[in-house]
Amino acid sequence: MYYSTYGKPKKVSNPLMDKMVVFAADFLEIDETIEIDFEDDFDDSCGYCNYDKDGITIGINPTLSRTEICKTLFHEMVHAKQYIKGELISGVGTKPSRWFGKPVKGDNYWDLPWEREAYETEAAMWSIFSTQILTKRLR
Repeated sequence: MYYSTYGKPKKVSNPLMDKMVVFAADFLEIDETIEIDFEDDFDDSCGYCNYDKDGITIGINPTLSRTEICKTLFHEMVHAKQYIKGELISGVGTKPSRWFGKPVKGDNYWDLPWEREAYETEAAMWSIFSTQILTKRLR
Protein backbone atom coordinates (compact mmCIF):
# COMPACT_ATOMS: atom_id res chain seq x y z
CA MET A 1 0.00 0.00 0.00
CA TYR A 2 1.26 3.44 -0.88
CA TYR A 3 -0.05 6.74 0.44
CA SER A 4 0.93 10.38 0.29
CA THR A 5 -0.03 13.27 2.54
CA TYR A 6 -0.34 16.97 1.91
CA GLY A 7 -0.43 19.60 4.65
CA LYS A 8 -0.20 17.08 7.52
CA PRO A 9 -0.25 18.96 10.83
CA LYS A 10 2.78 18.60 13.12
CA LYS A 11 0.61 17.08 15.85
CA VAL A 12 0.46 13.91 13.71
CA SER A 13 3.95 12.44 13.50
CA ASN A 14 5.10 10.50 10.44
CA PRO A 15 5.36 7.23 12.43
CA LEU A 16 1.80 7.72 13.74
CA MET A 17 0.51 8.43 10.24
CA ASP A 18 2.23 5.30 8.94
CA LYS A 19 0.75 3.16 11.72
CA MET A 20 -2.77 4.53 11.16
CA VAL A 21 -2.75 4.02 7.39
CA VAL A 22 -1.16 0.56 7.46
CA PHE A 23 -3.51 -0.60 10.24
CA ALA A 24 -6.59 0.67 8.39
CA ALA A 25 -5.51 -0.84 5.07
CA ASP A 26 -4.83 -4.20 6.69
CA PHE A 27 -8.04 -4.14 8.72
CA LEU A 28 -10.14 -3.26 5.66
CA GLU A 29 -8.17 -5.50 3.29
CA ILE A 30 -7.41 -2.78 0.74
CA ASP A 31 -4.21 -2.21 -1.17
CA GLU A 32 -4.69 0.95 -3.19
CA THR A 33 -2.71 4.16 -3.51
CA ILE A 34 -4.38 6.83 -1.40
CA GLU A 35 -3.81 10.56 -1.22
CA ILE A 36 -4.52 12.12 2.18
CA ASP A 37 -5.04 15.86 2.06
CA PHE A 38 -5.13 18.13 5.10
CA GLU A 39 -5.10 21.31 3.02
CA ASP A 40 -8.73 21.69 1.93
CA ASP A 41 -11.11 24.21 3.46
CA PHE A 42 -13.46 22.58 5.93
CA ASP A 43 -16.55 24.16 7.35
CA ASP A 44 -18.00 21.95 10.05
CA SER A 45 -17.05 18.62 8.49
CA CYS A 46 -14.32 16.30 9.68
CA GLY A 47 -13.42 14.73 6.35
CA TYR A 48 -14.38 13.26 3.01
CA CYS A 49 -13.45 10.48 0.61
CA ASN A 50 -13.47 10.90 -3.17
CA TYR A 51 -13.05 8.07 -5.65
CA ASP A 52 -12.62 8.82 -9.34
CA LYS A 53 -10.46 7.90 -12.32
CA ASP A 54 -7.44 9.43 -10.58
CA GLY A 55 -7.85 7.21 -7.52
CA ILE A 56 -8.76 7.80 -3.90
CA THR A 57 -8.41 11.11 -2.11
CA ILE A 58 -9.20 11.43 1.57
CA GLY A 59 -9.49 14.89 3.05
CA ILE A 60 -9.14 15.43 6.78
CA ASN A 61 -9.78 18.64 8.69
CA PRO A 62 -6.37 19.60 10.15
CA THR A 63 -7.93 21.49 13.06
CA LEU A 64 -9.20 18.25 14.63
CA SER A 65 -7.43 16.75 17.64
CA ARG A 66 -4.96 13.91 17.04
CA THR A 67 -7.56 11.41 18.23
CA GLU A 68 -10.26 12.84 15.97
CA ILE A 69 -7.85 12.87 13.01
CA CYS A 70 -7.22 9.18 13.60
CA LYS A 71 -10.91 8.35 13.89
CA THR A 72 -11.72 10.42 10.82
CA LEU A 73 -9.00 8.67 8.83
CA PHE A 74 -10.46 5.29 9.83
CA HIS A 75 -13.98 6.47 8.90
CA GLU A 76 -12.89 7.74 5.49
CA MET A 77 -10.81 4.60 4.85
CA VAL A 78 -14.03 2.61 5.30
CA HIS A 79 -15.56 4.72 2.53
CA ALA A 80 -12.47 4.06 0.40
CA LYS A 81 -13.01 0.33 0.92
CA GLN A 82 -16.68 0.71 -0.01
CA TYR A 83 -15.76 2.43 -3.29
CA ILE A 84 -12.89 0.08 -4.14
CA LYS A 85 -14.98 -3.04 -3.62
CA GLY A 86 -17.97 -1.60 -5.48
CA GLU A 87 -20.22 -1.63 -2.42
CA LEU A 88 -20.90 2.11 -2.76
CA ILE A 89 -21.37 3.97 -6.02
CA SER A 90 -22.01 7.67 -5.56
CA GLY A 91 -25.02 9.12 -7.26
CA VAL A 92 -24.62 11.77 -9.91
CA GLY A 93 -27.19 14.46 -10.61
CA THR A 94 -30.62 12.95 -10.10
CA LYS A 95 -29.29 9.38 -9.98
CA PRO A 96 -29.26 8.08 -6.41
CA SER A 97 -26.24 6.48 -4.84
CA ARG A 98 -26.16 2.69 -4.96
CA TRP A 99 -25.37 0.43 -2.01
CA PHE A 100 -24.58 -3.16 -2.97
CA GLY A 101 -26.24 -2.51 -6.32
CA LYS A 102 -29.48 -1.11 -4.93
CA PRO A 103 -30.43 2.57 -5.21
CA VAL A 104 -30.63 4.41 -1.90
CA LYS A 105 -32.68 7.54 -1.61
CA GLY A 106 -32.72 9.61 1.50
CA ASP A 107 -31.50 12.82 2.95
CA ASN A 108 -30.81 11.77 6.52
CA TYR A 109 -27.03 11.35 6.75
CA TRP A 110 -27.30 9.11 9.82
CA ASP A 111 -29.67 6.69 8.05
CA LEU A 112 -27.43 6.08 5.05
CA PRO A 113 -26.16 2.48 5.17
CA TRP A 114 -22.61 3.39 4.14
CA GLU A 115 -22.41 5.94 6.96
CA ARG A 116 -23.73 3.46 9.51
CA GLU A 117 -21.07 0.97 8.42
CA ALA A 118 -18.36 3.63 8.45
CA TYR A 119 -19.18 4.75 12.02
CA GLU A 120 -19.46 1.19 13.33
CA THR A 121 -16.20 0.10 11.69
CA GLU A 122 -14.42 3.31 12.73
CA ALA A 123 -15.33 2.57 16.36
CA ALA A 124 -14.10 -1.02 16.12
CA MET A 125 -10.86 0.09 14.49
CA TRP A 126 -10.26 2.82 17.06
CA SER A 127 -10.85 0.38 19.91
CA ILE A 128 -8.21 -2.01 18.59
CA PHE A 129 -5.77 0.67 17.45
CA SER A 130 -5.91 2.72 20.66
CA THR A 131 -5.52 -0.24 23.00
CA GLN A 132 -3.24 -2.58 21.09
CA ILE A 133 -1.18 -0.56 18.60
CA LEU A 134 -0.90 3.04 19.71
CA THR A 135 2.08 3.58 21.97
CA LYS A 136 3.34 6.60 23.84
CA ARG A 137 6.29 6.81 21.43
CA LEU A 138 3.88 7.54 18.57
CA ARG A 139 1.73 10.09 20.34
